[in-house]
This record gives sequence, C-alpha cells and structure tokens, in this order.
Amino acid sequence: MDTQAGSISDSEYPVLASSLGYINGNRYAPYRDYKVVSAFQPIYSIAHRRIVGLEGLARGIDQNGAIVAPHHLFNVNEREQINQLDRLCQLVHVENFYALNPPSAWLFLNVDPYTLSQKHRYSAFLNALLADKKCPANRIVIEVLESMIDDEEELESHIQAYREMGFLIAIDDFGAGQSNFERIWRIKPDIVKLDRSMLHKAGVDPSVKCLVKGITSMLHNCKCIVLAEGVETESEAIAAMEGGVDLVQGYYFAHPFLLSESIQTQTGLWKNLYNSFDQLSLLSQQRNQELLQPYVDAFTHATTGADRKHNLIDISGCLLPLPKTIRLYQLALDGSQCFSNINSSSIQIQTRDRLRALADTQGASWKRRDYFSSACRNPGIVQVTKPYFSISDGTLCITLSVQTEIDDAQFIVCCDVLWDDGNALF
Repeated sequence: MDTQAGSISDSEYPVLASSLGYINGNRYAPYRDYKVVSAFQPIYSIAHRRIVGLEGLARGIDQNGAIVAPHHLFNVNEREQINQLDRLCQLVHVENFYALNPPSAWLFLNVDPYTLSQKHRYSAFLNALLADKKCPANRIVIEVLESMIDDEEELESHIQAYREMGFLIAIDDFGAGQSNFERIWRIKPDIVKLDRSMLHKAGVDPSVKCLVKGITSMLHNCKCIVLAEGVETESEAIAAMEGGVDLVQGYYFAHPFLLSESIQTQTGLWKNLYNSFDQLSLLSQQRNQELLQPYVDAFTHATTGADRKHNLIDISGCLLPLPKTIRLYQLALDGSQCFSNINSSSIQIQTRDRLRALADTQGASWKRRDYFSSACRNPGIVQVTKPYFSISDGTLCITLSVQTEIDDAQFIVCCDVLWDDGNALF
C-alpha cells in the first residue's frame, strides 16, 4: 500500500497492518523514504521501583539503514499528513508493544490534537487495532502535548469520549508555555507530565524544589498522577522524590530502546537512589537542627524555662540578638494579634518596602496558621513549622510558637526566623 497517497480510512486497517515489515526484529511501517520503528522509553513508579509504562517514540530509518533525527520524520505541515503519520506511529507502537507485552504496564502514545479531533476515525482505528491484538483500552495512555492545545472546549469533549472508551489521558509538558490549572480542571487528565525544565531547575535550586512539591500536591488534589520526565541526574531524581512525584522517566533511569536492544539501567539503581535520598534527608535534618537549635533553645528558655520572661519585650530581648530572628509577636487564644510586631533592626529585607501595605499586623487573625493551631493543641511545648512564605514581608521563614503565660494570662508567643533558600530544607 502507498501510505503517501490518500487518507487511511478505518476499513483500510487490515491492509495497512499487512504492509508492516520487520527490520532487526522490529515491526516497521513504510512512510515516504523511511521505515518507521518504535523506540520505547521506560516509565518507572518511584514507590513500586519498577517499570509501569513505556512511551512509544517514533524513529525513522533511511534507505541506508541509518536512524534519522525525529524532525526529519515529522517535518509535515498538512493536517491530513499529520493524521496519517500519527496513525502509522500508533500502529507501529502497538505492534511492537504487543511483541514485548510487558506485564501490567501502560503504553504511552503521543497523539496530535488534530488527530484526536477526528474522533470517529481515530477511535475506530484504535479500537480495530487493539481488538486485533486483544489489548484492552486501559493499557493505553493517550498523551496530549499541552502546548498544542488550541480549542480547549472542543478538545475537552473529544477527550471525554476517549476516556469513556477506557483510555487513560495524559497531559505532557505541564509547567512550560501556557500551563494553567484551569486546563487540568477542564480536561481532568489521569496523568500530568511535568516539563523537564522544572526538574532540571529543582535539581539545583531549593526554592524550585519546594515549588515542585506544591504543584504536585495541587495536582494530587485534582486526582492526577504526577510524572516527571527528562530526569537525567541523581539530584533531579531526588528532587522528584522530595517533591512527591509518582512516576519518573529520563536518561538517569533508562534510555529509549528498540526491540532488538536491551534496557540499559544502572546496577543497583533503586538501592543506590534510596540510599542517596536517605543520606541527604539525614544530612538535611542534621543541618536543620544545627541551624535552628540556638533559636529553639533561646525561645524555650525565654518562654517556658525556669527563668522565663513575663512580657513580649523581655522575650524579644533574648531572641533579637540572634542574626536570623526577624520578629516576635503575641496572639490571643482566638488567633488575633495583640500588638504590632517587634522587628529586628539588623535584618534588611528587600521586599519589606514593596509589601509595606501588609506590614501592620496588629489585629490580624492568624488562627488559620499551623503555628497557632499546633501551639493551642500542645500548651507549654515549643512548636516549629516548616519553611513557608510570609506575606508580611515576602520572606521564607520558620515560626517558633508556644502557648504560655504572659501578664497572668494565656497567649501564643511567636518568633519568625529567616530561612534562606540556600539553607537545608525540611
């Protein structure tokens, strides 16, 4: 069959399948002057420590038997050509996946949004292909490149139809370009793939690592599985683990492979990775303790010790000499702040002037904050938060808090400690 002429109708599936051939043990489809074959990149579950999916990547082999760069293969602009090449790729990937038949693993298929919009043609084609291979739809993940989504309402209706057929849906490259959570709420994907640039930055920047954790948490609240792609180094892999990511793929774990090749992975991959993660966590805890202990000791001595102070000014006198103390403040048991902050005069914060509209916190209610609720639940015991963003001056800080007696009544005393991005992270 000449795959360059005309479109591939659903009734032509058996003819198209019969045109497939073998090259070095791989099923291929003829397209232009190339043979289209599959390279599979493994997708791992961090918790399960094993492959749970394979992403099908099309590779073209020229007439000399050399693999050509993907952009040569996909250098097409006409919509019908895109639709045609998409179907050829899906056919080859399913055929080769069927030959591998990895137990309980998904096949990730990259599908152009235009192909998805040809709902009746493409769904009939997929169903015929899967029926021929006796492959259930729930083993196929239809992967949509987020940057190529134009008409979201139309795409949403198409994706819902594929979901009702049993296919899983993944959004690719989230975190790049026009990423937004409204798209996640509308499309309701099963899996969201974080753009590789996010993990690359998280591997070297602790503040981005925190951002990944926050985004992952929000995606989990949207009932999405989170996948980090393009993981190339151990630091990026650990950043994914610390960020709560579920699935990973990238050169650190395994390169794409052909059917004629074996999966190349590190010896003792998971043991080494978890050992590094544990060592880093222990080191981080030790550094946190070393950095915070002087502040916890001084705060405990001033608020609950035998020589404790009985008003906020005297307590502040014990904490403000320490170099990272930002401020102290006092809360009533309803969460409202009793007085203005007592601020350190030695810490210069660049964002303080920009956020001066939020600087006056007297009368503010902090009852929603963890440092308030945890202090109320544990009177007399000093509480320590994780680093968080303070809206008072735009700093990343840690709050020490305790319920104690001040001026013959019970109050919550709080001390904010500056937590630089370069410090160890919780």
